[in-house]
Amino acid sequence: MLTTVYFLPGTMCNERLWLPTWQLLCQQCPADSQLIALEIPKTGSMDDVVNVLSEQIVADNAILVGFSLGGYIASAIALKLGSKLQQLLIVSNFPKDLPAAEIKQRKRTIDWINQRGYSGLPNKRINDLLHPQIEQFNFAGYQNIKNTMITMDRVLGVEVLLHQLRVSMDRPNLLPLLGQLALPVTFLVGDHDGLVDLSVLRAELQGKGNIVLKEIANTGHMLPLESPQALASTLACFLNN
Repeated sequence: MLTTVYFLPGTMCNERLWLPTWQLLCQQCPADSQLIALEIPKTGSMDDVVNVLSEQIVADNAILVGFSLGGYIASAIALKLGSKLQQLLIVSNFPKDLPAAEIKQRKRTIDWINQRGYSGLPNKRINDLLHPQIEQFNFAGYQNIKNTMITMDRVLGVEVLLHQLRVSMDRPNLLPLLGQLALPVTFLVGDHDGLVDLSVLRAELQGKGNIVLKEIANTGHMLPLESPQALASTLACFLNN
């Protein structure tokens, strides 16, 4: 039976994010698997984004994968679609509301860009999103990942960035509701993810029997680019069962 896997990227990411995983997955998954990359639409509120994307998930018994901001959106879609999905895989994300300090920082960033323009993804931001020692233990991989991040950022551009910053600010904590789903949920998080507090996530997931947390060693926030083999292996297990 055909199984469709939908992939939702994160902030300033597109289908290039998934290419290393897809290359590995094509060697491991059944021939009747379909891999579909979705894009975060430039529309209204978070509810609007969720509604638009939910309509694009037409296959029954699908697997939904979301990375970073896409992980939050995928969580909201799963709560809306429920039994239409067979699995939810959340990568490098903690689907909760933002603290006040983060909202304030995002507003400052938006004001800065509106006043001074946007010259592209800063090198410091790239390094903050990766394992702190990746340049030492995997220099060639680091350069490829960095180039991919810069390319995605350049292709999407400042208007997409501003929209994604705005649309992601006002959002509720979805984790308690995910724990009530009659749907298996898997979190895949790097052990050096600077944006996801693993200790808090572990505590929050206790007692939620439908949710599994997998921690990926030597990996920062950009897990699909840093450790595509871990993501591909997890998906292959879903597809081959």
